[in-house]
Amino acid sequence: MWILDADAGLPGWALGVVLLAGTISVAGVTDYLLTGAGYDIAGTAVWALCYAGALATVWVVWLRDIEFTGPESG
Repeated sequence: MWILDADAGLPGWALGVVLLAGTISVAGVTDYLLTGAGYDIAGTAVWALCYAGALATVWVVWLRDIEFTGPESG
């Protein structure tokens, strides 16, 4: 069963915590290891890709169906 599946039984805030913890962990640890090994640009690229992926996930899971328009009248 996939964690973002609607039948997973997890509330939205719990999925957000999992996403935040996973993003910080993967991006931070990978950036630290690559930078420590002398690959500064690769570490920065991995960090940026992890956070961009997290933003894309937030958009797809929570924000895609929100209407950002105001009322028709007034």
